[in-house]
Amino acid sequence: MPSYRVVMTLGRVHPGADAQAVLPRAAEAVERLAVVEARNVGVVKGRGQATVRFEAADDAGARPVAAAAVEAAGSQAEILEVQLRRQAGTRWTLVR
Repeated sequence: MPSYRVVMTLGRVHPGADAQAVLPRAAEAVERLAVVEARNVGVVKGRGQATVRFEAADDAGARPVAAAAVEAAGSQAEILEVQLRRQAGTRWTLVR
């Protein structure tokens, strides 16, 4: 089964929200729909990024999983950009 990544670039944390809850909430949302392979946070070009890697049968099946992650993460912080990527060998290709 193919691996996918939903990569969310984060903005401001919502008032009263917990910045440390962004990734767990996103991963929990994915877990309800798919197998979570990995999750991590990082900083790219000065912006925080939350990434959840998961399994899906195909691109059509991966899209709603990614949307659930974005909705959950968005309850805690502003989501500035979202990328859904599929693993192709050793590379990750953007799903359009």
